Amino acid sequence: MALDAGVMSVTMEFAKDLKDSDWFGKQDPYCIIRIGGQTFRTRTAVDGGRNPVWNETFRFNVINENSVDVEIKDEDVGRDDLIGNATFSLAKARESGADRIQAGVVSKKSRKQRGFLSIALSWAPNKALKPTVTTQPAAPHYHYMPHAAPQPAYYAAPPAYAAAAPPAGYYTHAPTPMYAAAPPPAAAYAAYGAPPPPAGAYSHQPQPQYGVYPAVPVGH
Repeated sequence: MALDAGVMSVTMEFAKDLKDSDWFGKQDPYCIIRIGGQTFRTRTAVDGGRNPVWNETFRFNVINENSVDVEIKDEDVGRDDLIGNATFSLAKARESGADRIQAGVVSKKSRKQRGFLSIALSWAPNKALKPTVTTQPAAPHYHYMPHAAPQPAYYAAPPAYAAAAPPAGYYTHAPTPMYAAAPPPAAAYAAYGAPPPPAGAYSHQPQPQYGVYPAVPVGH
């Protein structure tokens, strides 16, 4: 069953038997508390040493989150040293309305528990914090891939072919023989009182026929 949304009050009370990160004097611990994307920081317990006390309350808006992450650090000049980490659940507080937790603090280097945090939780449901659920599917998103501009096409010049000379007389046509027309009979001339023409007058000499010149390839 889904739990209602609401406001979780987290009280960082104190820590006990923490690892001491200072060689000289007492360390100055503080906590960073994270729930989801929300983060809070306690004040620095100056000279708190291994048993710091804070007693600070922080309120988080909780919808689906069920765990808390805590970093305990020692405030120093220059860089703050990490003393350890703690994690605990919000489930019991969301179901019953309140909870008290002793969360073990784990050292980063040894990965062993060194002390604990005392935390008090208080839960107040608030349905107004429930996220809006929509059943409308998201519109598909298409990535546009630009196309490269078309490149001009270049055509290679056709290879030159050497044309072989045609054999002699290949394109020359033999002359068509011309035949002499038969002369009209002599009686036809006598009918008009004209002498007949001399022998061979109607014979035509054949006209010379000239051969067709062969085609010459361009460029020659």
